[in-house]
Amino acid sequence: MRLVPIVLVISALECMRGVTVSPACKCISYESSHTKVGYFTSPNFSQPYPDGIHCLLYTFVGEKDEMVELTLLEFDLQAPFHDSCDDAVTMYLDLKQPAVNEYTKPDAVLCGSIYNIPSVHYYSTKNILMFEFKSDDIRSNNTGFQGEFKFLKQDLFSTNGDLVSNTNCDYIIDSKGKLRRGKFFSPGYPSFNKMKSIHCKYTFAGSHNQRVKLYFKKVTLKGTESSCISSRDKILVHDGDSIESAVIAEYCDTESLVEVFSTGSNMLVQLFAKTIKSTEGFEASYEFIDDSIYPSSELSSTEPDREGGSTDLGSPSVVDCDRIIRSVNQAGQPTVSGNFTSPNYPNPYPANIQCRYTFIGKGRERVQIKFADFDLYHPTKESEECRCQCDLNARVTDKYSRSGDPEFSSSDTHPFCCVDVDIVEISTIINGESADVDDFCGKAESQMVMSSGAKLTVTFMSFGALNGATRDNRGFLGQYNFVTNFGIETGEMANDSACGFIYNSSVTKSGTFNSPNYPGRYPRNTECHFMFYGFPEEQVRIAFTYFDIEGIYPCLGNTESDYVEFSNFRASVDRKLPRYCGGNKPRVQISDGQFFRVTFKSNSMFDATGFDAKYQFIDVSNADETHAPSSSGRNKEKSRHKHNKGRSTTVQTPPSSAADETHAPSSSGRNKEKSRHKHTRGRSTTVQTPPSSAAGKRKPKTPQTLL
Repeated sequence: MRLVPIVLVISALECMRGVTVSPACKCISYESSHTKVGYFTSPNFSQPYPDGIHCLLYTFVGEKDEMVELTLLEFDLQAPFHDSCDDAVTMYLDLKQPAVNEYTKPDAVLCGSIYNIPSVHYYSTKNILMFEFKSDDIRSNNTGFQGEFKFLKQDLFSTNGDLVSNTNCDYIIDSKGKLRRGKFFSPGYPSFNKMKSIHCKYTFAGSHNQRVKLYFKKVTLKGTESSCISSRDKILVHDGDSIESAVIAEYCDTESLVEVFSTGSNMLVQLFAKTIKSTEGFEASYEFIDDSIYPSSELSSTEPDREGGSTDLGSPSVVDCDRIIRSVNQAGQPTVSGNFTSPNYPNPYPANIQCRYTFIGKGRERVQIKFADFDLYHPTKESEECRCQCDLNARVTDKYSRSGDPEFSSSDTHPFCCVDVDIVEISTIINGESADVDDFCGKAESQMVMSSGAKLTVTFMSFGALNGATRDNRGFLGQYNFVTNFGIETGEMANDSACGFIYNSSVTKSGTFNSPNYPGRYPRNTECHFMFYGFPEEQVRIAFTYFDIEGIYPCLGNTESDYVEFSNFRASVDRKLPRYCGGNKPRVQISDGQFFRVTFKSNSMFDATGFDAKYQFIDVSNADETHAPSSSGRNKEKSRHKHNKGRSTTVQTPPSSAADETHAPSSSGRNKEKSRHKHTRGRSTTVQTPPSSAAGKRKPKTPQTLL
């Protein structure tokens, strides 16, 4: 006999009247007409919830123009068993009517702890949201859940623009007759969208004297362990109104609080996604900015100005020395490079001052800083440290101890061993927060520093003279450059990538390429692609002359490693080729055919000095060339001893190449590379000393820990 399934429909209206439709299902209901904000809990919270709850429905019904937001504040259910949730919360987010049955497809099934669930925020696509809570017959000590609900206006997440006819998500947003600022969102945000193979275009059109500023408050796409080039879900920002315009920003994972500025008056944002699930997508804002509102980028006099503002660090010295330097001045003229100095340079600078130099670029631009002259006061001339360990038992009232501070008496112990160190701090913006890039003090040797985005800040601080000592140091002379090529001087920049370079055999048969800002430290949160195109009868040969990429082999995301990877395919991972990181040079790489890709990717956590490499297009008919070690070499992997964050672990090193390949001297006749001991934010690694720069031998820097 065939069994016919029984369809049980739960009506929210009956729930709201207190009617139980089935003995197996009970209902708890919330209406917008009663309250816009409130809380909900599991039975007995915060005590263990009962066993044997077969169906408890929570129903939220808003007005037609509203949506429901749920935020789980606490969540503690029985852990999943064999990927199955016996105790579970089942979310229904896309409902036209307040009713569900066993055929209604759930949008999320949650169990375990709050750390196991994909998100704590859930949104309805319309004005109705329901979820079911059930528990099995086994008693547990889990306490259940507590959450907050809100009924929000749907137009809070509406894009301020004109929808293009016959499209689902293409918008034209212009500054004529519209708000000069507004918001735009991925389709269905913050819930989800049922469209398949989503491709949305947002075109921003300003007046001729305007630029476009975009601010991505939150980006959540289906992350990939690989680079953005192989991700199907991504956002591309073009510096113009055409897909042919240069890509100046690319996002394919989770980002937040990111600013992007156009070079001209137009900008295009493209969204590609296979699907958009709940809490995925993006929310962003835009603003059309007149060029005339920008102050001049010219640096005014750095002589002490008693009438100007300052930051006083302990004495009545007042110096107006804060500066904003933009890559386009008030007249619209570019200021690609220039100098900035400490107050009074080359004469001694005052004590107890703080000067902030803020550099703001546009489009693809990155800020590159180098000091041509550097001479700051340091109480211990033998020490090269800008920061030291402090006496934790001492009383600390500020970031640095300084004389003349009323909080310190003559009997107080100065808490830092590097008391009274004048310092230059360089910081950039990563995920909306200031991140320390480098510190310089004393008579530091010059090295190049690059921003992670279009903005960089240099802060100079001098402190009170200790024990009556006077300042006779001349300060610094800094040089800045707004660069669009990431400090990579070879190849042709590609328009379809924020940092992409093309090398054609038809242009040259051999050459060099390097990581961004080499031989300085590469910027964080940066992804660059090097594309090599040969003729059909050619292969591509890559050999590294220097390699220092922060990470632990096999350079996976769970080790927070930066990496270099290789592929015979333009937009997909070549799984037969390993990633490389750490201080071990990759073996010589030879492509399978006429195309080869090298990808460099850094995260937001660590940095190092990068790589320098040679490339050559070789004729496959030449047997002598093709006998070089292949990229899929079969050398046995050797273990090496590596210290990671104070713990000693044995990790596997990638296959090494022959000595004559990986240790060949460069064309500039560099000395043999020496190993040095580098501390990278708690990571202890032996790496190679980079070659000397054109300005002289560069001294490696000890990276600082982000707090």
